[in-house]
Amino acid sequence: MNAKATKRSYTPILVLTVLLLGVIGYLTYRFAPLEDWKLKAGFYDDKLAVINTADIHGNIVYNEVNGGYYTLDEVNVEMGMPLMKGVADELRAKNKNSLFLDSGDMFHGTNEANVDEAKGIVEVANMMGYDAMVAGNHDFDFGFKRMLEIKQELNYPILSGNTFYKGEHAFPSYIIKEKGGLKIGIFGLTVPDSLSNMNVFGEPDVSFTEPEAEARKIVAELQEQGVNAIVFVSHLGDDLDKELVSKVPGIDLVLCGHHHWLYKKAEKIGDTYLVEAGSYSTHVGLAELYFKNGKVKHVEWSIHQSKDVSKEDKAVAAVAEKYHAIALEKGKAVVGHSKVELDGMRTHVRTEETNLANLITDAMREEGKADLALLNGGGIRESISKGDITLYDVGKPLPFVNSLMTVEVEGEKIYEAIERGLRAWPYGSSNGGFLQVSGIAYTFDGSKPAGKRLVSVTMNDQPLDKEKKYKVATNDYLVTGGDNFTEFENAKRLSKGALLRDVLAAYLKEKGTVSPETEGRITVTNKRYK
Repeated sequence: MNAKATKRSYTPILVLTVLLLGVIGYLTYRFAPLEDWKLKAGFYDDKLAVINTADIHGNIVYNEVNGGYYTLDEVNVEMGMPLMKGVADELRAKNKNSLFLDSGDMFHGTNEANVDEAKGIVEVANMMGYDAMVAGNHDFDFGFKRMLEIKQELNYPILSGNTFYKGEHAFPSYIIKEKGGLKIGIFGLTVPDSLSNMNVFGEPDVSFTEPEAEARKIVAELQEQGVNAIVFVSHLGDDLDKELVSKVPGIDLVLCGHHHWLYKKAEKIGDTYLVEAGSYSTHVGLAELYFKNGKVKHVEWSIHQSKDVSKEDKAVAAVAEKYHAIALEKGKAVVGHSKVELDGMRTHVRTEETNLANLITDAMREEGKADLALLNGGGIRESISKGDITLYDVGKPLPFVNSLMTVEVEGEKIYEAIERGLRAWPYGSSNGGFLQVSGIAYTFDGSKPAGKRLVSVTMNDQPLDKEKKYKVATNDYLVTGGDNFTEFENAKRLSKGALLRDVLAAYLKEKGTVSPETEGRITVTNKRYK
């Protein structure tokens, strides 16, 4: 065979080889992150994966029936902590160097969490493989002493550099973890108005210092110890996080919590990356830190979820089911029936009238023998499906240990309280003080600045008399200053009743079947924002 013939015979093979290599290269590029290619090429020296959860609020069981809880405007399945662990384990398997951190508000918020003051949540948390978490404001809802007990029961540290008890740090400010030769400094801070946000009062020995000053001290200490990266596990809310990192340099990554945002991509301020993994067990976040010359050069962020319950960690699921069964047994009695879905979506109850809020406030007004009722929208945490309603169902939107209170106040104070509830409108993530009402209606102007939004308050189509005294059914949370309400501090206390969930259950039992609607109790004009 001559040389030309030999060359022709090899040509198709060479072409096919080149094409095959091209396809392999494309698929590898398509499905492997660019930053991982740069790591392999030597542009980066190291990589660390930081797996994150946030604002789980006691959700230890899978829940698809109610559409899951709400990460703001998105409705997502609540995976529950057993499936979250399955997803986290998959991420750990793909990343040899990893940390697993939680951004707070883990131990309170469900019927399961209310069993023996979060006993089951602590058991599950100890099986998750966390390296650390930050203390969230609702982690104190069973009382500060219970939180100190939880601190001792956990097999990983709770961090909070600005929480003090009797003048001393109640929790470690930071820890340093070594992974693959890298030293990672991890610190936590808790929202400073926790005493007004949480359902715990009368704690004179507890105080929260301002985050910025504590962050400066902590970052300086970590830098002195030669860490390669500083990770801030935050329960301040991303608005305060952004202010803080703009003033405190040296933080590489912020794992935000408190406002329940779901970040689909990282936000960068200066040299700091900020991310957030949603809430109520809907997502697990993954921050991939790429290092060059011992410092963080780049961060990639992705969110992960699953409906495949076969991925649940079986041991964790067994513990979760045990406490779920206890909660179901306690709440199995049917107390009523609803012809309609009862809307407790987070972004709705904190910004507008909903039929569930109307139902609850009507129950409060009737049981409290009051002229009107006021309820902070942030006290409602979930919707109720139409159909039969059990005690367990009632406990889902009203998980807090809040009792009905009837007080007597002047009409002027009612105007002031409603105005206060409008200050953060329309931000449904943080506007827990937005007031739902019964017995009155109010109108506000969405184009006006905070403090000047309320247009009118009416009772029976007549302006509410500012000088007259009214009997107001509300809860002990607002009466004692929750959400920074001061309007009721000097109010005459007429009576204290049952827990709100018990008030609603009794009301449903009396009515039998309900079909509440929105009926114009709250009206907004001139909406500048959506």
